[in-house]
Amino acid sequence: MPATTHQVRASVGGSRVTARRRLPRVILIVLAAGAVTALGVSRPWSPEPAIVARVNGEPVTRGEVDRVLAEARRHQPQQEPGGREEDSKALVRSAVRKLIVRRLMLQEAGRRNFAVTEHDLDQAAAAFRRRFQDVQSFAEWMKERDLDEKSLRENIRTEILLNRVRAALVEGVRFTDQQVQEYYQAHRGDLKTAGEVRLRMIGVKNKAAADEILAALQKGADFGRLAGERSMVRAAQGGDMGWVNPQTLRLPLREAIGTLRVGETGGPLQNGAGFLLVRVEGRRPARTMSLAEARPQIERRLLAAKQQEVLQAWLAAQEKKSKIEVFLQLERGPEVSRLAGP
Repeated sequence: MPATTHQVRASVGGSRVTARRRLPRVILIVLAAGAVTALGVSRPWSPEPAIVARVNGEPVTRGEVDRVLAEARRHQPQQEPGGREEDSKALVRSAVRKLIVRRLMLQEAGRRNFAVTEHDLDQAAAAFRRRFQDVQSFAEWMKERDLDEKSLRENIRTEILLNRVRAALVEGVRFTDQQVQEYYQAHRGDLKTAGEVRLRMIGVKNKAAADEILAALQKGADFGRLAGERSMVRAAQGGDMGWVNPQTLRLPLREAIGTLRVGETGGPLQNGAGFLLVRVEGRRPARTMSLAEARPQIERRLLAAKQQEVLQAWLAAQEKKSKIEVFLQLERGPEVSRLAGP
């Protein structure tokens, strides 16, 4: 008796995005996690044990699920022995969902006749290797994932195709100036600049030199003049670092300037092989951004939200017209778990 076809219908309608919500950098991951939520079959088994699902006739294999699970677990805290069985099953369901979404997008790549040339692959593979510190760390990464050169290139080919499909689906997505203004009015309370501090610094090679300069400053010497004469840091600007967000500074420097009043000098602070003296020239508190200041941030948020809505709508349409069968036995014993919800 063949498994009955089950059409997947998931609620993937775009929700409103607020300024507090961190928009995803990789929209596909959001779709994989939030879509295809109603997976179910008439019988949770397949005549072919290695196949856990089919998408328009194309198989999703147990090996693929295992690889997705292994990668997901590398980025999750180590589970305690005897951890909840439901957590493990949820990971499996999530992996199958992600692979179903991937199949649907790769099928779209085929309909659009997208192709990846060997030149494209060579360039992408070279760029990928440059992310590693050395050959050994790259080899260790490959070994940990049981990859060889052929499988790595196939993975890269897949990612290139997925990226091209995403780009094609959201091409032409726009927003109006009125929408930017409406967003600004609705979220002004969240669109703030960070508190900033204006700094001058003197950087020297050793502590003895730093102590000598500090003694001169305590006797009334001009910070900017000494910085111009002796500093290794922005000497031409008299050590002026401009306005900076303290949260972008290294912890020792951030802590040092946190206790200084305007006009006071702190240090010496060790900075790598050298030493720093730092002077606070001014402070200004956090404030609400003007529309002009906030516009780039608002435009990024609006564009990401609209692109996500378009991708979700496309995925919902694909699900309605696709034949998606899921059969998965989560353990070998007599108890068989369905991917469908309760």
